[in-house]
Amino acid sequence: LNLKKEAMTTSSPNKSRPLANFHSTIWGYHFLSYTPQLTEITNQEKVEVDEYKETIRKMLVEAPEGSLQKLVLIDAMQRLGVAYHFDNEIETSIQNIFYASKQYDDNLHVVSLRFLLVRQQGHYMSSDVFKQFTEQDGKFKETLTNDVQGLFSLYEASHLRVHDEEILEEALTFTTNHLESIAVSNLRNNSLKVEATEALSQPIRMTSPRVGARKYISIYENNDAHNHLLLKFAKLDFNMLQKLHQRELSDLTMWYTIWSIYVL
Repeated sequence: LNLKKEAMTTSSPNKSRPLANFHSTIWGYHFLSYTPQLTEITNQEKVEVDEYKETIRKMLVEAPEGSLQKLVLIDAMQRLGVAYHFDNEIETSIQNIFYASKQYDDNLHVVSLRFLLVRQQGHYMSSDVFKQFTEQDGKFKETLTNDVQGLFSLYEASHLRVHDEEILEEALTFTTNHLESIAVSNLRNNSLKVEATEALSQPIRMTSPRVGARKYISIYENNDAHNHLLLKFAKLDFNMLQKLHQRELSDLTMWYTIWSIYVL
């Protein structure tokens, strides 16, 4: 390598050409171990993911607009990292929330989830929807602590607050205190403690989508109410994307190695 560089500088005495002087990558040649054989996406995987995708798309489209069923499905899709397959269907569903039946307006979980999904999608929904859950002094009702799902949804929704939304500031304080209690409690439901700990550490709003998806797959799997088909699809999709990223890292490492040897 040194002889090569020396030859390149001395072969043209009248023309000075700069040599590449890249710092060594901290990863070394680790990513070169991701060979094409290891990162190949098989035809069987492609067929399976397409079959799952169409079944789940049908499930999403057929769920009643604004229903808890549809809200929970969209939320799970987004948190499992597979929502990008259904962008159009999800956008249509979110827009229809404004016109759908308000059958569950007194349910903290539903109202919070609806608010969360709408704002995550870039649409506006007034935080006044939470006023019915507060006392006259603006504090949230203590009876809400019995609705664990509602606490989780309200906590995530509170991270989508904008300037001067005091009710969401109060919501953040209220839910944080109770989720901290769950995280350190002696509950037999360990998955609930794990979810509370993760939420407090990295709310959805502050989590890298792929990292969040990997963590949530484990949490979702331990939820007795999880959708088995959606979970299988999420795992398969995650593994396929991982192979793609590994192949890209291998290619980048190879090109980095080549460019670090030769003159730009």
